[in-house]
Amino acid sequence: MPLSSLILLASAAHAGTAVWLTGAPDPTLTPADRARTAADVADPPVLGPDDLAAVAALEAELQSCAPLLDEFDGELAILRRLSGRVEALGVVRPEDVDLLWRALLLQGLAAHRYFPDLSATEATDAGVVRTHGEQLENAPWADAIALAPDRLPDVAELGDETARHAFQEQRARALLLESASVGVRDAPDGAVVTVDGLPAPGGSLSVVPGTHRLQVAVGGQVHLRRTLRLAPGAEEGVAYAAVTDELVAVAPVLEASKGAVVLPTAVVARLETLEAPVTLVVEAKKGPQLYRVDGENAVRIADPTDSGGSPAPHLWVAGALGWTYDGNFFVHNHAAGAPDAFGTVNALSPVVGAGAQRPLGPVHVGVGADLVVPVGDWHTVPTDDTSLRLRIHPHAAVGYGPVRATVGFWAPWHLGVGLRGAVPVSERLDLTGAVVQGLGLGWTTDSGATFEPEASRVGWVGMAWRWPG
Repeated sequence: MPLSSLILLASAAHAGTAVWLTGAPDPTLTPADRARTAADVADPPVLGPDDLAAVAALEAELQSCAPLLDEFDGELAILRRLSGRVEALGVVRPEDVDLLWRALLLQGLAAHRYFPDLSATEATDAGVVRTHGEQLENAPWADAIALAPDRLPDVAELGDETARHAFQEQRARALLLESASVGVRDAPDGAVVTVDGLPAPGGSLSVVPGTHRLQVAVGGQVHLRRTLRLAPGAEEGVAYAAVTDELVAVAPVLEASKGAVVLPTAVVARLETLEAPVTLVVEAKKGPQLYRVDGENAVRIADPTDSGGSPAPHLWVAGALGWTYDGNFFVHNHAAGAPDAFGTVNALSPVVGAGAQRPLGPVHVGVGADLVVPVGDWHTVPTDDTSLRLRIHPHAAVGYGPVRATVGFWAPWHLGVGLRGAVPVSERLDLTGAVVQGLGLGWTTDSGATFEPEASRVGWVGMAWRWPG
């Protein structure tokens, strides 16, 4: 396997999210993870300026779009301009329902006028079509009906008589569909659940199929917001997910733990929305403490050191299979009958190795030695008065994350420089591999001649065992 493949596999294996519950995020501690704070991963805990700005922007856009009905292709401009404003409305208060309904009504009118045939490919591509049951429907009107099923537009709101009749017919079909239901699971005591600004007694509400906006408020603050598109008969139960304060409250529990901690249900629901694997980080007196989230448990995965909180060093042993190329195989064995052939200078080579590695933030440093045994009749080189088959490569290593550069002696006549990588496949096992290029170390013999070794290189792929994991 090429080392580039190992690097890509390593990136995939390590991708995840590190949530810093306390302290400032340090991306170098877990360099392959996206470092985020508790506030970064939680829904906004209050109805804030952005929400109010979204309402004001929709109202202004609605006013400016109405005259476009009289312009050439103005319907397309209405669909484009209102679409983003409607999607930006993440929270719907009772006083916002009328505004949203009028915006959807105008969107639907534009779709009705520009795409009279909803089965046309152009209508589907424009996103103005939705299937409810077996019927193609005007999507904005479907959402308007779902938002306010008891409301019919009057002449002032929808002056086009043909469009008004089309809306009424679509509404009649929608009210005959099987209702959907939406609610929240595991909401905290005192939580107020609303759907499109309407209270949901018991935490759930039966609704007309379409797009609905769900909110959970605790103590007057919005703690959860979801925009859901529900099909006929759908039953959507959204798990209550922790907000910032609830996430941070887990930090002292983790800090006091020496092993695993069972996380609150709301915290688990929030962390399940993040890219896995998820690591929780707590800033303690001796440095960061790390916990890997496994289902509803957070398990301690590393102990900080006194020198700054980096993970502890580990030892490794490896077994592998590779190949060795060495021009010296032919040069030093041709007199004994070695043929001038590919198989003479290339050898299948079992490899064993051992070493130690220490992560220092994103940088990994280490030392090790590989023992390579080229297998074959002509795969020896002379040294002193003997023939050498076992080749040794003691080396020092430095790298970033799972990939390291190495340098060391490549017996018997080369300086070996190379790259190696390791991809975790279990708690203590890595898929590992390396390539080493030998740079010849020439010298002058007693007779005054210059000896220049032939090119040599080795590559291998195998498994390594780490301790501790």
